Amino acid sequence: MGIPCVGIVSTGFTSVWEAVHRAMGLDVLGKIVVGETLSEVSPERVREVVLERAEDLFKALTEQSKVIARPTATASQVLRYGGRDFFEATQNLNEDFLDRGWGDGFPIVPPRPEAAEAMLRGTSRSRDEVVVIMDPGRGTATVEKIAINCVMAGCRPEHLPVVIAAVEAMSEPEFDLTTVAQSTGPQAPLLVINGPIRKQLGINSGRCALGPGAPSRVNTVIGRAIRLVMMNVGHAYPGVMDMDTIGTPNKYSMCLGENEEANPWGSFHVERGYRQDESTVTVFPSGGLLEVGDLVSVTPEAVLMTFAYTANAPMTPSWSWLRPEGHEREPLMLICPDHARIIAEAGWTKNDVRRFMFHNSRIPLGVLKNPTRPGAVAPGWKWLFDKPNDTMVPVVRDPSHYHIVVVGGPSGKSAYVWDWGEPITRVIRP
Repeated sequence: MGIPCVGIVSTGFTSVWEAVHRAMGLDVLGKIVVGETLSEVSPERVREVVLERAEDLFKALTEQSKVIARPTATASQVLRYGGRDFFEATQNLNEDFLDRGWGDGFPIVPPRPEAAEAMLRGTSRSRDEVVVIMDPGRGTATVEKIAINCVMAGCRPEHLPVVIAAVEAMSEPEFDLTTVAQSTGPQAPLLVINGPIRKQLGINSGRCALGPGAPSRVNTVIGRAIRLVMMNVGHAYPGVMDMDTIGTPNKYSMCLGENEEANPWGSFHVERGYRQDESTVTVFPSGGLLEVGDLVSVTPEAVLMTFAYTANAPMTPSWSWLRPEGHEREPLMLICPDHARIIAEAGWTKNDVRRFMFHNSRIPLGVLKNPTRPGAVAPGWKWLFDKPNDTMVPVVRDPSHYHIVVVGGPSGKSAYVWDWGEPITRVIRP
């Protein structure tokens, strides 16, 4: 736009700065690096840090910058791996793929051309069809590129349409994939699959639906394929664009089917406007998962109070509903069949559950203020900060923001997933 710009980059974040600039087709000039992270220091210290670099800032803003042309695409390189036998060759491939950043840390299936061809038979879509331009690296997600990562994850051809649909869902703006992929927090996609395809593919919706082992083999490889696509197509490589402070095993794979047979309220995807005979995948931008263990309660009120107490725990993201529209959290309640039965047999609907949660998972305003930057609060909510700290406020802006999925086997163990954005549902096309 012809406006001089310079970025102020904290040490430890230069890699993501450069990766984003490459993805956006910009040069990697126009930045100064400061020696400390500016998110946990006082405003006065931020001012001191910037003023210390004022001369460098002035120089960077006034020097003539140049745009570095991006290299044109070249034909794909064929990589060959040898060894005394196939096992050793595969080991060598895995070591090289890890060194290049293409693997997730577990052994991958070699994406040989014949394996990719077999995977592509799982869809009628053209191999060259562009499914999405995938954030944060703005990678071109063709059907073939998605298929190659499915091979690496251990998928079968019939799994490919599920992964394609999930990639489409994650790329909707409301999902906020850029934040999910690049955050310094533990955000990760969580897939919920509904419809006939659950049984057709053998997706686990009962005990150990989130793994591990043989019952959740399909769940695991589909979830793993999503992570590999995020890395190798979306360029969300750890330490390059994925800036997670500690990391989380949830990033390897999070995929489950809803236990529709045990759902007393009707299937989740039907509630979202789809037909019972349609197969769908809903992708939640999850921030973390907490167990809701209650083996004692026998009334809806008692069971849901356990949920409400759990909802109060992830307090750091709770302030988001004070931000402008479009930044709300939409938590997911993974209700086990035993808890769902107790609630439904008393005549409670899903909306009853949501209203109960909204009114009983309130927290003191002082707790909400603690991690909240006043400047990030929407103007319409600033009045709230003049109220006493013991004023009770809800965790979410509206009861409808609680999503309910029934999953799991026997026993009173449910889970609460605090979200980072809006879940998106897509029909799984053949």
